[in-house]
Amino acid sequence: MQKWSQRISPKNKIKEEFLATKQITVLEHPAYSPDLAPNDFFLFPKIKEILKGRHFDDIDDIRSNTTAALKAIPQNQFQNSFEGWTRRWHRCIASEGEYFEGDHGGIQQ
Repeated sequence: MQKWSQRISPKNKIKEEFLATKQITVLEHPAYSPDLAPNDFFLFPKIKEILKGRHFDDIDDIRSNTTAALKAIPQNQFQNSFEGWTRRWHRCIASEGEYFEGDHGGIQQ
């Protein structure tokens, strides 16, 4: 199985070469990882938890209820999610970019 860092598309290669000519350092990272996306591991599950089981009449009803759900999330939970995000960075580094699940597990920080 190839790691994400080994799968470079020709388009990305051109971008990398251009940036190198401008002496811009490119940091390797996965294009997308739900383990590292705060919306995926914190925000969307939190909104789903608040809205679970409700039915909505129209888009405006969805919009207003979603806005209310966002406002109902205490500010300290947002701060905690960013602390969790930092832990996830460390886990991603320790796992050398391989898949891992959640905030818990055997990988040391």
